[in-house]
Amino acid sequence: MIEIRLGPGEHALVGYGSLLSVASMERTLGQTYRGPWHVVRVRGWRRGWDVQMPTSTWKYHDGTRFVTPERVLYLNVRPTADQSINCSLFVITAAELAAFDQREWIYSRVDANAVIENVRIIGGTAWLYVARDEYLWRKSSRPPEAIIRRTYLDILDRAHAELGDAFQREYDATTDAVPMHLVVDDVPS
Repeated sequence: MIEIRLGPGEHALVGYGSLLSVASMERTLGQTYRGPWHVVRVRGWRRGWDVQMPTSTWKYHDGTRFVTPERVLYLNVRPTADQSINCSLFVITAAELAAFDQREWIYSRVDANAVIENVRIIGGTAWLYVARDEYLWRKSSRPPEAIIRRTYLDILDRAHAELGDAFQREYDATTDAVPMHLVVDDVPS
């Protein structure tokens, strides 16, 4: 088992969606990430497409006109006793964690130390973002009520390509299928 010792003011961050990608993480940091990075397994969770962000920052063309969707769906995790998910783990400062809290505002941070299987965190906390109840999306939809951004799927595809075929297979087995009827070719508003 790998041990990660966190120093004063350091936190570990577990990524399971766009935060699988170092490039996505670096966009939030506003700089190159040079800290430790590990693939970890997190016990007791499954990924799904059930968190919604009210939006006005994305649009898509419906064949006739540009449309701003009511909400955008993203990956979330939900407790599932008999599964584990493969994730990325980064070490960041308290100030950087505050930037991720802003980015992930529809989620709450949950202490994941006890459920990380192959890495032991010493001297601090590994955080996992879990959707806040008021942002869970529990109904079937069609655009423009809810969409999934193709650019978000592209971020995931690039991360999976970097992480390799075995990672992709495990990800697919522990993630609900993308509801393809919601996927649109998005552009920033």
